[in-house]
Amino acid sequence: MNTSYYMHYKELLIDNQKGVMNLLYNSINSNIEQTVDREKVFEELIGLNLRTVAIAAKNKLDPDYNNIDNNELKKLAKELGVDEITLFAKTNDDIIGVRSSDPKEINVSSKGWDTIYVAFHQLFKLQEVNVGMGQTLPNYWSCPIDTSTTNQSEINKWGYYYDGTTNYIINPFLHKKNFQDYQEITRIEEAIQRLMKGNSPTILEVSILNSNTFLGRVLPGNNPTPSSWFSEREVFFGSYQLRDPREKEYASLSMVNDEMVFYIAEVNGKSVMKSFAPIPTDYLKYNPSGSVPLIQITSDYTEINKLLNKQLMNTVWFMGVCTLVALAIMGSILWIFKRNKKLALLNVQDAYVGNIEMLFQSVREQRHDFINHIQTIHAFLTLKRYDDLQKYTNSLVGEIRIINDLININDPALIALMQAKLTQAESLHILCEYEFKHMDQLKLSPIKATDVVKILSNLIDNAFDATMELKAEDRNVKVIGDVVNNQFRFTIRNTGPTIPEKWLEHIFESGFSSKTNGRNSGLGLHIVKQLIIRYKGTIQVKSSKGITEFVITLSLF
Repeated sequence: MNTSYYMHYKELLIDNQKGVMNLLYNSINSNIEQTVDREKVFEELIGLNLRTVAIAAKNKLDPDYNNIDNNELKKLAKELGVDEITLFAKTNDDIIGVRSSDPKEINVSSKGWDTIYVAFHQLFKLQEVNVGMGQTLPNYWSCPIDTSTTNQSEINKWGYYYDGTTNYIINPFLHKKNFQDYQEITRIEEAIQRLMKGNSPTILEVSILNSNTFLGRVLPGNNPTPSSWFSEREVFFGSYQLRDPREKEYASLSMVNDEMVFYIAEVNGKSVMKSFAPIPTDYLKYNPSGSVPLIQITSDYTEINKLLNKQLMNTVWFMGVCTLVALAIMGSILWIFKRNKKLALLNVQDAYVGNIEMLFQSVREQRHDFINHIQTIHAFLTLKRYDDLQKYTNSLVGEIRIINDLININDPALIALMQAKLTQAESLHILCEYEFKHMDQLKLSPIKATDVVKILSNLIDNAFDATMELKAEDRNVKVIGDVVNNQFRFTIRNTGPTIPEKWLEHIFESGFSSKTNGRNSGLGLHIVKQLIIRYKGTIQVKSSKGITEFVITLSLF
């Protein structure tokens, strides 16, 4: 027991740690998704603005770049409200910057830009740009914000326009000063730091990783993206210093299974729990080349070990004290037993007689329930509903199946009962209606399903019996169930003779029956009352104007 409790406590602590890490992952992922959505709208608006600027520039510039001066572009960029304008033109085997307001852009080759180079060729062919990323509009394409090739400290937003009326592509673009400014816009770094502070000292590190760079994947392409670009950084946000030899194995596993994975590792002599999880987003802002980023979380596993050691010591002391107390109690019991052997024998005899009486009472109660089952089975056989009979008998032996989604109840036993009672009502020409709400929240862990079936079965049977004194068209029974505030509340309402008020306080007594046909033992409502008392529930009865209603409330705790 001691070992089992220790292992159980350890699993609880680990599960709790995983739960905290999972909450962090969900929070960061949610923040990223919101940020990405905002950035996407923001980038598209900038892209539209750059296209407008490019069209305005085309109308002001000579269609031949040979007749354009760099100073003219510098003046035009300032006039149109962009940082720079570059003109790209074809050469024998390249597409280069032939004119620009930025001297660093002049003669820059686009051959090493891979995706952008492909987009340039599609623009020159007056084709719709289709490279798997960026913003495509008529005669225009804008790539995502990324690092500038000519200035590694800058992050730019570019737009490219060509409609065939010029011998060059017009490229207006805007600067973002550096990585830090860009991260401040996204607010992701701030969110990571806030979450780490809120979970200190348990959470040691949180980072968002470029899965391709982290796992050393080389994407196919004639001119791969330079490693210095923002989109190719290994750590997009946060920090990742606590590394271990197995990290890539588990990171790959999380990518393959598309789920969060956990493992224990030793890093710098410290025991840590690490997790990797991919970011599920359709808009791959931080890796336009393909694979989604990873969220890495590292927590302090030594805290769990400390708690386990403390709990182990407490358990050892507790078990030691309990052992001493148990020995003392056993010695006292043995002494009392020897001294009062004769009295104990008499008590055993009395208890035996009482148990025999309880046994007979239990048999009578079981017989009453057994008759209900036999009647239902007989009804199925009479109606030759063998499929329904098989389903009902399967429910009696524990092979419960949900039948055709008849009722949205989160308990197979109740589904089987309602199916049986609906069939029985049909055979008795009784209109049996039901109304269930929030039954998907039903959890009967504290209440045995068999006891709930007994309660409902007895009440419904009583309702059926009461309606049988009426004409077929007046026989109505309605079962209402609801789960509210962790309480299971159900009502059985039926037409039939009104129960006299003087009988209402006696109907739950054993052997009492208001029926004169001799078929009832008076045990049904007594069984119901005993079960209600056992589970500390309530039962209310109302009967007036030919309508009788039983309302039962049971706590789900």
